[in-house]
Amino acid sequence: MKMSIFLDKHLNVKAENRLLKFFVVLIGIAQVANMAWNYSITRSARTIIVPAGLNARMEISDRGMTEDSVRQYVRYVFGLALSYSPVTVRGQFDELLALYSPNGFAQAKTSLYALAEDVENAKVSNSFYIQRMVLDPSGRAVEVQGIKRQYAGEVKLKDANETYVLEYTVSNGRFMIEKIYLKEDKKEKESS
Repeated sequence: MKMSIFLDKHLNVKAENRLLKFFVVLIGIAQVANMAWNYSITRSARTIIVPAGLNARMEISDRGMTEDSVRQYVRYVFGLALSYSPVTVRGQFDELLALYSPNGFAQAKTSLYALAEDVENAKVSNSFYIQRMVLDPSGRAVEVQGIKRQYAGEVKLKDANETYVLEYTVSNGRFMIEKIYLKEDKKEKESS
């Protein structure tokens, strides 16, 4: 056996091992950098969606929703809650209940289904036209003023200005209703 050939092969194997170790370390560094980059992207990500029933894009992040997004949701919610006919009332209330938080769901289900039964029996139609929305500075309530019109067949039962308050939360990027109430009712209950 020739010693020079053995040494050349041995040196080649050592060089090859060093090259392989270098690439293993390089791949490890790339993986760590990739993980850090992915983590920073997921922390700063925003979800931009255009849900059915809404007419513009919405921005929701881990910090909450933009004011325009809240306004769109409020319009959608009040369209479901206060504009209905005997034919559509149950479907709309079912869709509305899907937006309620677990805290307010049971009470809302009871009151909405009772109202739906009354609407179907009396054949009453209702419409609500939003005129003004005032967002609470805390970002957890919206005061909505508008005109409420009620009809029984062709006969107008009610045509009045009313103010409602919608209390909501945003949890895990999801808009959830806590409760909706007529503002005057709340004042009367507190004074009694």
